[in-house]
Amino acid sequence: MAIVKKFMNASKIKTSASILFFIILAGTGYVFRDQLSQNFGRLWNRYLPCTQPITYKIGNFDERFNISQDDFLAAVARAEQIWQTPVNKKLFTYSPDSAVLTINLVYDFRQESTLQLQKLGIAIHDDRSSYDVLKAEYDSLQAAYNQQKTVLDILNNNYQAQEAAYEEAVAFWNSRGGAPVGEFNKLNREKQKLNDQAIIIEQAQGSLNELVNSINAVVDALNKLARELNLGVSDYNNIGAQRGSEFQEGQYKSDATGQEINIYQFDNKNKLIRVLAHELGHALGLDHSDNPKSIMYRINEGSNEMPTPDDIVAIKKICRVE
Repeated sequence: MAIVKKFMNASKIKTSASILFFIILAGTGYVFRDQLSQNFGRLWNRYLPCTQPITYKIGNFDERFNISQDDFLAAVARAEQIWQTPVNKKLFTYSPDSAVLTINLVYDFRQESTLQLQKLGIAIHDDRSSYDVLKAEYDSLQAAYNQQKTVLDILNNNYQAQEAAYEEAVAFWNSRGGAPVGEFNKLNREKQKLNDQAIIIEQAQGSLNELVNSINAVVDALNKLARELNLGVSDYNNIGAQRGSEFQEGQYKSDATGQEINIYQFDNKNKLIRVLAHELGHALGLDHSDNPKSIMYRINEGSNEMPTPDDIVAIKKICRVE
């Protein structure tokens, strides 16, 4: 009888432990449900590509790009079609609540440079003539910068010398208990002259800063175009802070935290669609192409929205479509 009771107690303990284990397992699954869902979706797309659409949502969305979310989603939809049409499959779907892919619109120096070039009235095309136009603009801007910088340095040096003389005079009369009326009025006039000069210097510095922004925008475009055209020329240097050597318009990332596409720069909606199509191609598993006309060309340049035969062969291979 004691043995039976002991067996029953052991069974109860075992059953309770099993129930507790499943409760913990269920709780863990609930807490990490989003991550587990994302990981499952990633594995599915990796081993069973094109059998179900990749779900996506919009993440960070910087309004300085001057595009609405509706227009941005419309551009994503057009980029999807570039890959969906050749295989006649639904490869992507917008699903904010169950997305495995996040698309971000990230504003930094790249888009800032694009807007600065637009202010200068410079339109860039992917050819040598655009490079030559940019180089001429750079030379002109650099000459203007050198001239304005020289003038600003002279203004600053004169201001500092006059300010030092003024402060010395003020200290002298303060040590004697105050300046006579004539000297006091003279000091006030000197102070007003210093204030006027400070305003002129501030305006000159503002003009120089705007010129620096223009030069840096042209430099970014020059270096990017030189790499794209394989010109083999040395990079031009930015003025001021380093802005990075790579000018990626977009980037696809996939790691333990999930999948995301970051869009950094586009000139117009056609360029946006092209950049999105390239990064969506990576999300599907497509590698870079050596064909400069291809959507999946490694530099991700150009404005064509039509996939090349190389692109079509690649997507059909990924989706196992004849």
